[in-house]
Amino acid sequence: MTKLRLFALFFIAAGAGSTWASGSNVYKCGSTYSQTPCDGAVAIRVDDARSREQKSQSDAVTVQQGKTANAMEKARLKEEALALAQGKPAKPATKAAAKAPSKGPSKPKVETDVLSPKSSKGKKKEPEFFTAKDATPTEKK
Repeated sequence: MTKLRLFALFFIAAGAGSTWASGSNVYKCGSTYSQTPCDGAVAIRVDDARSREQKSQSDAVTVQQGKTANAMEKARLKEEALALAQGKPAKPATKAAAKAPSKGPSKPKVETDVLSPKSSKGKKKEPEFFTAKDATPTEKK
């Protein structure tokens, strides 16, 4: 059994060593990027120039920001649940939402001209799906 484990460990180590990320070249060919050069290709450096200390600091900041975001979300959810239990609307998240007048639950707006057959008289029928159109003006003959 131990020989099998050593054998597996050897192949895992060999596989990890063979896939070690080396400084592969990346080329910019026009507006695309490739690993193979083309005519007029520009070589681009893609290695991480940060030191281990800088990377660990960056990772620590990312983790701290994630924890802060989770704490803020929990506080918001708790506040919303408390406001809902008291029968009050929750505080708006943004200043723009605070300035907007609150009229209770909003109802979906229905565009009557789309549904009304009278409004489509003389108008070109809009396609059901998006159609791309050329923006250049065409000459009338």
